[in-house]
Amino acid sequence: MEASQLIKRYTLGQRQFERADLREVQLPEASLPQVCLNYADLTWSNLSQADLTQAELYGAMIWRSHMSWTNLKRADLRRALLLRSCLTFADLTEASLQQADLRLSDLRQANLQGANLQGAKLCFADLSGADLSQANLSGADLTGAILRGVNWHGVRLDGTIAQSQIPTALV
Repeated sequence: MEASQLIKRYTLGQRQFERADLREVQLPEASLPQVCLNYADLTWSNLSQADLTQAELYGAMIWRSHMSWTNLKRADLRRALLLRSCLTFADLTEASLQQADLRLSDLRQANLQGANLQGAKLCFADLSGADLSQANLSGADLTGAILRGVNWHGVRLDGTIAQSQIPTALV
């Protein structure tokens, strides 16, 4: 599906685009709140500065995608595959990221306040300057993650893998 088709159908009221093939789609600055893209293929897509508030992206393939400055507040990204994606400055406030695969992703300066990252794979992800306040990282894998300047206020860390990288006062 092409970007223009998606925007046109969304504008006409359609919200369900489950399993859509959106590889390499260019949707910078698109306004798609509450869109349903469960299991969609968004590999190599550009969704930078898009509004995906409360979007449903359960199980979506979002490999090597550009989502910097994207609004993903309260989005459902459970089990999504976000490998090597760029989410710098993305707003993931209260997003559901349980068991999401964020290995090697760039989450510098991302807002993850209150996000649920239970069981998420954050191996070798760059979380420099990210706000993880009140986030749930129970069972998350932080092996090799870059954690400089992270806001750890109120973070749940029980069962987190690679706790040696987390400031000792928190574990």
